[in-house]
Amino acid sequence: MIRYVAIVGILLFYFVELHAQSLGSSDAVLEKVYNPGDVTRYRELFGKTTLASSASSWFDVTYYGLNLTITTDPPHIRGDVLIHGIVGVNPSSTLILDLMNTMHVDSLRVNGTSNSFHQDSMTVNIDLDSATLASGFLGIEIFYQGIPSETGFGSFVFGYHDGTPWVWSLSEPYGARDWFPCKDHPSDKADSADIVVRCDSSFKVGSNGTLRSLVNNGDGTSTYHWHERYPIASYLISVALTNYAQFSDWFHYTDTDSMEILNYVLPEHLSAAREALAVTPEMLRIFSDMFGLYPFIREKYGHSDFGKGGAMEHQTMTSTTTYNENTIAHELAHQWFGDMITCRTWKDLWLNEGFAQYASALYLEKKYGTSAYWSYMNFQLSYARTAEGTLAVEDTSVVRSLFSGNRVYSKGASVLHMLRHVLGDSIFFQSMWNYANDPTLQYRTASTHNFQTVCEATSGIDLSYFFNEWVFGERYPDYSISWYTDKRSSGFITTLTIEQSTGTTNPPYFVMPVDIKLSGDNWDTTVTLFNNLQRQEWEISTLHGVTSVALDLQGWVLKSHHEEYTKQFILHQNYPNPFSDSTHIVYRIPSRMHVNLSLFNVLGQEVETLVDQTQSMGEYTVSWRGNNRPTGVYFYRLQTPGQCLVKKLLLLK
Repeated sequence: MIRYVAIVGILLFYFVELHAQSLGSSDAVLEKVYNPGDVTRYRELFGKTTLASSASSWFDVTYYGLNLTITTDPPHIRGDVLIHGIVGVNPSSTLILDLMNTMHVDSLRVNGTSNSFHQDSMTVNIDLDSATLASGFLGIEIFYQGIPSETGFGSFVFGYHDGTPWVWSLSEPYGARDWFPCKDHPSDKADSADIVVRCDSSFKVGSNGTLRSLVNNGDGTSTYHWHERYPIASYLISVALTNYAQFSDWFHYTDTDSMEILNYVLPEHLSAAREALAVTPEMLRIFSDMFGLYPFIREKYGHSDFGKGGAMEHQTMTSTTTYNENTIAHELAHQWFGDMITCRTWKDLWLNEGFAQYASALYLEKKYGTSAYWSYMNFQLSYARTAEGTLAVEDTSVVRSLFSGNRVYSKGASVLHMLRHVLGDSIFFQSMWNYANDPTLQYRTASTHNFQTVCEATSGIDLSYFFNEWVFGERYPDYSISWYTDKRSSGFITTLTIEQSTGTTNPPYFVMPVDIKLSGDNWDTTVTLFNNLQRQEWEISTLHGVTSVALDLQGWVLKSHHEEYTKQFILHQNYPNPFSDSTHIVYRIPSRMHVNLSLFNVLGQEVETLVDQTQSMGEYTVSWRGNNRPTGVYFYRLQTPGQCLVKKLLLLK
C-alpha cells in the first residue's frame, strides 16, 4: 500500500494516511515539529520574533572553516572558526558578524594578527583599519566557547537517545548564529567549507561534503574532517553525532560511475532504515532525469538521524527522524531547490519549500502513476485553500509565519501545479530544467523574479499576471458559472458566463486559463477559456445539444466554485418543423424540479404526455413521432412549479 504524506514545518509531515491530523492550528504544527513533551517548551520559540542578520552587507564570505571540540558531559562547544571573505563596496571600519552572546568570544585575529572587537547580544563587532580594508581580503579567525541557545527549530541541541548522548544542529532559518560566527543569511553563500569536529571516540560525526580524514587522537577522542567543496549557505552547514550505525548504498549515474549514499542512523533504527532508505537511488535517478544530474555528485548524498521531528535538507546529508517515502523525496529534491539554488531572501522561501513539496508529487507520478500524483495534489490544494497572506512572505521575522505549511509548502506546490497546466507539460518541464541548469543561478541564489524570467524565456509567454496574483497576491478565485444553450441552424450555441470573487483586493480577480467541459447525450468536449475579467461571457459552438457544463473538473486551479446554474428557463422550438416523421423538443430547467411536457391538439385536448418526472438541472431533448396522429397544428407545453411555456409545431403527412 502506498502512503501519501505531505510535509510541513521544516520538512515535517502533516498528513499521513493512517493517522491523519489537521494542521489548521499552530499548536497542531508544533505537535508535529516537536516531541509531545517539548511542545510547551518550544511554543514560545516557534512564535518568537527573530531579527534578520545584522552582518555587514559589504563583506562577501568565501569560506567557512569550523574547528569544533564538542563535549556532552558537560555539554559544551569550544570553537576556532576561520572566515575568509572579500571586501566589497562602501566598507565600514567595523565588520559585523552574527553570533549569539551565549557563545563567548575569547579572542580573534584578522589576517593573522590579534585584533580588537566587542560582542553584543547577537553580533561580534570587529574593528578594522583602513590598511586592512584596502587589502580587499579579510581572514577572520574567531576563538569562542559556550553552550548554544536553542532557538527556532532547535539550532543546536544536546540530547539523548536510549540513554546515549546525541548532538545535532538545525540552523534554518536564524540558528547558525547560535553555534558559530557567520553571516546568517541565505544570500551570502561561501564557496566552500570545512567542518572539523573533535568528540568522544565512540561517536560518529555526520556533516556536509566528503570525509577527508578520521583521526583517533589517542585520548578517548576522535577528529572528523568533512570538506564541502560546493558553495553552501550558513544555515545548511550541519553536524550530527552519536553512536550511529552506518551503511551505504550507491547511485550508479553512468555505466562506470557511482556516488555513495551514506547513512548514519541510530542503532535501534538500523533495520527500518535499511529497508526504507533503499528507495533513494531510484529517487536520485528520477530527479536527475527531471532537473539535471544530482548537483553534489562529486561528494555524496545521505541521511543522519536527528532528534526533533521531520527532516531538514542539510547539504549532501539530510537530517531526519522519519524514513517516510515522501519525506525522503522532499528532502532529496531540496538538494536542487534550496541547496544548489537557494532562496535569496527568506521572503522567497517558497522557491525552496514549494518546489520540494511539488517534487514529491512528480516523484509519485513518475513511480506510481497519475492517480498517485492527483491524490497527493488534491491534499495540497485543500490545504492551500486555508493559507493566509501572500506566498511571498512579507514578515519573515516570525518562524511560525515563515514556515506555514498551508501557505509556503502547500500553496507553493499548488502554484507549480497550476503553472504546469498554464504552460503545458513540455514547456513546464523544460522550464524547470532550464531553471535548475541556469549557470547564473546554479550554486547561487534566486528570487521569484529569476524563476519567472526563466519560465518566460522558455515559453515566450508573459507570465506577469500569473506570478503577480499567485505569489504576490492572496487567496484564490471563487467561481460561479451560468449558461444556457440555443438551437441554431448549424448546431448549438452555448452562452457561458463566469463570475468570480476573491475576498480581497489583491487581486480583485484572477486571470487564468480555465477548462470547461461541455457534455450532452453520449458526447463531451473540453475547451480552455482565458478568463481575464471579473465577469466574462463566451459563446461556444457545438454540433450537439449541451446538457451539463463543468468548470475545471480535473482540478488544475486552486479555487472554490458554485454549482453550475442557468438564469433562464427555456423551451426551444422543435426541430425539424414542420416535420413528417419525427421531431425533437429541447428544453432547459435551472434547478432540480418536477417537469411535465405534454402535447395538445388545437381544441386544447391533451393527446400525449412526453415527460412527467422530477429532473435535475440541465438541458433535455425529447423526440416525438407523429405516426398515429393526423396532419395539423399541435401545441407542446412545458410545465413546472411556477413556470409554464407553450410552443406550437406542425405535423405534415
